[in-house]
Amino acid sequence: MDKIILTTKLSLKDYIKVSYHLTYRKLAIKFITGIGLFILVSIIFSYSSLTQFPWIQLIFGLYFTVVIAILVYFYAIRNYKSNRRISETINYEFDSENIQITGESFSSKLTWNKIYSVTENKDWILIWQSRQIANIVPKRDFKEGELQAFKDIVKSQSGLKNKLKK
Repeated sequence: MDKIILTTKLSLKDYIKVSYHLTYRKLAIKFITGIGLFILVSIIFSYSSLTQFPWIQLIFGLYFTVVIAILVYFYAIRNYKSNRRISETINYEFDSENIQITGESFSSKLTWNKIYSVTENKDWILIWQSRQIANIVPKRDFKEGELQAFKDIVKSQSGLKNKLKK
């Protein structure tokens, strides 16, 4: 396959899911959530021996677990609604030299040597332009054989970091 062409459109649900994925893949967030869970579990096991309910520990435990998850949810909704480019229909063209990305209100052409990395999870391919900015490509939009051809193109790029499944 010389060129892979696909069209995609992220729904709000897609964007919320990818926001959770990107947030909770960070070691710091996993650590904070673990501390919150530890605090909540310790309250449960020590409550019967305490004379006064540990409200401050409960607040911190809930903040570290529940509030962060709620904030990610609402920030994702706000970002999706405020940045109209996220919800546009986007056409991607991949070949061994470039990535052409065309939305309803923008167009850009990127060479592979300027791409920071390409990662994959169960549902998406993430094409990282920098450590903070990624293009989200749902795997469901690749036709049969195209996903493997895309992976072959990425793997053929020298110096490009990739975390693609085999």
